[in-house]
Amino acid sequence: MTTGPKPRIAIAGFQHETNVYAPVRTSFADFLDGGGWPGLTAGDQVVDIFRGLNIPIGGFIDAALEEAELLPILWTSAEPASVVSADAFDRISDQILSAVRQAGQIDGVYLDLHGAMVTETSEDGEGALLRRIRDHFGRDLQIAVSLDLHANITAEMVDLSDVITIYRTYPHLDMDATGARAWSLLRDMIRTGTCPAKAFRRASQQIPLSAQCTEFGPLQTLYRGLEALPNGVSGDIALGFPLSGVPGFTPSLVVYAMDAVSADLLADRLLAGLESAIATVENPLLSPEDAVSRALSLSNEGETIVLADVQDNSGAGAMSDTTGLLKALVDAGAKDAVLGTLWDPVVAARAHEGGVGARIQVSLGGRHGPAGVEPLPCEVEVLALTDGVFTCRGAMQRDVETDIGPCALLKIVASESDVSVIISSRRHQVIDQEAFRHIGVDPASRRIVAVKSTVHFRADFAPIASRVLSVMAPGYSDCTPVTGKRSGSQSTRTDTH
Repeated sequence: MTTGPKPRIAIAGFQHETNVYAPVRTSFADFLDGGGWPGLTAGDQVVDIFRGLNIPIGGFIDAALEEAELLPILWTSAEPASVVSADAFDRISDQILSAVRQAGQIDGVYLDLHGAMVTETSEDGEGALLRRIRDHFGRDLQIAVSLDLHANITAEMVDLSDVITIYRTYPHLDMDATGARAWSLLRDMIRTGTCPAKAFRRASQQIPLSAQCTEFGPLQTLYRGLEALPNGVSGDIALGFPLSGVPGFTPSLVVYAMDAVSADLLADRLLAGLESAIATVENPLLSPEDAVSRALSLSNEGETIVLADVQDNSGAGAMSDTTGLLKALVDAGAKDAVLGTLWDPVVAARAHEGGVGARIQVSLGGRHGPAGVEPLPCEVEVLALTDGVFTCRGAMQRDVETDIGPCALLKIVASESDVSVIISSRRHQVIDQEAFRHIGVDPASRRIVAVKSTVHFRADFAPIASRVLSVMAPGYSDCTPVTGKRSGSQSTRTDTH
């Protein structure tokens, strides 16, 4: 039952994608920083900042603002890295729980979560947060959750929430739409006073991140099928995040329907489609040397080859400072080539001290491993400098202001090559061309563009590329084939209430 003309909905976001193999843990300060997204945002600023952005809470706000009284609590995210400290998890969870307690009579809660958070005390951070809320408010409070396509969904997450919606694209072009769908389901529950029946299934094995793109192949077909579900039925698929390192976390799906029989029938059908897609999906990866050789043979005047350094993606917890692909470009004598962005605050500071035009001896990147990765010693010329602040223009992060710290465009001084590199002071996954343009590099005008990203770059870079090649240089965001523990299909049901 509602308490007034509009339902009162508390909204919050707490996102982290945890790569347990990364060498750096995630602290509360990292959530204050926010990585490529706004830092920890509280109160009415949540609506002011996220309304209209392609982020789930933004889509929820846009869809619900006219129909509900929104009680914004906070939204926070940290650049993916290793496990979240107990201090960070407890402080943020306590802020959310305290604010919900103080909100008075409310009709529902919406949580913008990732689904692959591992903390010092829990392999299922999202489940732990939901447990805290349920322990205080019980089962009568209706809770809607949105999750990332890479979520590792657990039975507890399904049990403790009433509905879950999940991104259906990778690159994530529908984050806002996912939040809007969460509002639609929550609104219906509030109006009817009932919750749908649930079904939960888990697939038999994992899919490497580099094989999870939904823009082609069997995954494109699978996800397009979700758009054709009948009214009154919701179904979503999460492809999982293998780098969480938790046995049994494989791709999974959730279905919501008016009755358990309908939910189970659809879940079984979707699981069969998911298993088929997993069995046939492709994961073409080239060594740095082979990728550069192919790029040199394919590149023509006026065309751009994009090389994706898929295993050094900070958006999946890597350090964005490995040098395997950069070294291969230099060693092969590549011309008109640029790589971005390589995380090296030490070299960035030296470049800013020297100024444009300076030539300095440096050791680029390679400071954090993994084994076998070393800094690249070289002389560089400073071509351009910026403060690293820019506004994204591409489809995925449109209108998001990003701050990657002081940046430098450096040309590696080697007579046999023409290779430049963009150095950032903060770890950054290249998603938007503005990461290059803001420092004076037009990617569309270069023959070879190398990006530290796995799939998200495709949203803005594929349209300018004559060919995209995925490169398997060493890095902490491992994309080699992995096999998850066979968990079997699982199903959870709830009676409407």
